[in-house]
Amino acid sequence: MSELIQELNSFTGWLLIASLKSLPLIAILLLAQYGLKKTISAGARHGLWLSLFLCLSIPFGWNLSFDNRAAELLYSPVKNDLASISMQEPVKSSTTSTPAIPISPESNIHQSTSLNANTLDYRSILSLIWLLIFCGLVCITFWQVLRFKHVLQKASDATTADYALLERAKQILRLNKTIPLLYSSQVSSPLTLGLFKPRIILPIDINQQLTEKQLNLVLLHELAHIQRCDILWNWVTYGVTLLHWFNPLIWLASKRMKADMEMACDAKVLAHLSPQDRNDYGLTLINLSQLPSRHPSLSHGLGILENHRELKNRLIMMKEFTTMTLKKSLVFGLVFSVFAFAALAQPNNKPNETKTITPPNTNSRMTLAEFAKRAEKDLNTPILVGNALADINIPVSITENPLDYGQLLSQLKINELTAYKSSGYIQIILARDARWLAIPTVEKGKKYFDDEYVTDSIKLDKTCAGSILATLRPLVPQYGHLTTMESANMLIISDFYSNTVRVKAMVKMLEDNTPEKVDCSERNIATKQAPTPEKK
Repeated sequence: MSELIQELNSFTGWLLIASLKSLPLIAILLLAQYGLKKTISAGARHGLWLSLFLCLSIPFGWNLSFDNRAAELLYSPVKNDLASISMQEPVKSSTTSTPAIPISPESNIHQSTSLNANTLDYRSILSLIWLLIFCGLVCITFWQVLRFKHVLQKASDATTADYALLERAKQILRLNKTIPLLYSSQVSSPLTLGLFKPRIILPIDINQQLTEKQLNLVLLHELAHIQRCDILWNWVTYGVTLLHWFNPLIWLASKRMKADMEMACDAKVLAHLSPQDRNDYGLTLINLSQLPSRHPSLSHGLGILENHRELKNRLIMMKEFTTMTLKKSLVFGLVFSVFAFAALAQPNNKPNETKTITPPNTNSRMTLAEFAKRAEKDLNTPILVGNALADINIPVSITENPLDYGQLLSQLKINELTAYKSSGYIQIILARDARWLAIPTVEKGKKYFDDEYVTDSIKLDKTCAGSILATLRPLVPQYGHLTTMESANMLIISDFYSNTVRVKAMVKMLEDNTPEKVDCSERNIATKQAPTPEKK
């Protein structure tokens, strides 16, 4: 659960910086559109908005760096330095460079309580609030889709005469696509919807409200939406707006983009009309604006006149309508390139990695869970860490080169931890617990890392295992294990591989300095039959 919260914090942190990054772009875009109103066409102004929303919806681009403190404030997950993992004796470091922090049982209880109380900090709470509202908006959108699906089910097919008008409009726009034309009593103005299968819905009494010529102009506008793929861009814009629901300027930008989308469709229709027909097109919009609106709200649908307040701007655009010259096209291309380049700037959402991992040979501290996550990427193998160990804060030495398994074991060893490989994953454990788990047994001819925890057997020839056990025990640390199997005159040792090699060398030296072979079976029998001394 904590990993999911951390991932959510990271995503919302990126989202917040991306949203803040868009604020000056939106302001500049609004000013640019006002200043270039007579220079570039309506379709070009709509294209500028697309550069903003499209780049806000993709997670790649050139990196935009922020101050480390600001980045950590937004991205860094909650870190609780829990130095003790149980009520047992705390882990003590075996090197002077990584001293252990002694923790008393009372402080351990206090820190455990603090960990539970502070698991969710303000970033996690804000991230959960964002997720809750986002899910609510998604549910509302889904409900709208289901509602209009119900409208479509009750809609009836258009007449043959209306389909003839539709075909004539498709020929004008050179659109070769099958598009259903429907009637519905639940809409008051023409509407286009359907991402994969677009369809046009007309009011059931539209033939009484508009002439045949006006209806043909309306169909031209709706077909222009389909030809320009406006339904797709509308969904992209709406999705980005939902992700950035907390940013009012993005809602404003979404509204302005949709208004420019309608004017772009108007411009596309006007390009195929004569001057007289252009006047009729404007009168058609005025007639539609006087009709009462009774259709349900739909965020992803496109109507010819959804916002009456924009009607004045659309009529002004029609009066001043001109096609784009080569000079205007070059101006638009330059402006679009600048905005696309600026919008592709992506916030660096990995400040911790930049701060602690990228520089070569960096000594730092991190939780065991964070270290395991870094090693998991380098080794391309899942690494498991128990809940009791995950929040231990350990010193590590990180380089810019990928970590291999031997380096992982070395980093763990200095903290009296180790790891062993199982079927498809690596498990990190305390070194003192390793002898009870499925650690590897040394096989002849196989290579092992010096800091790999193993079990090995040492066969004795001249000396008896029981007689040298006391001599060898000081060579084995507390987390290791050394015992004898007297029936086979053998030593069994569980420890890091480098130390098992050292113990083997010591045994060989003892064997070489033993003048003659000792009969260990008779020695063991004599030891068992020796009388117990009486107490005086």
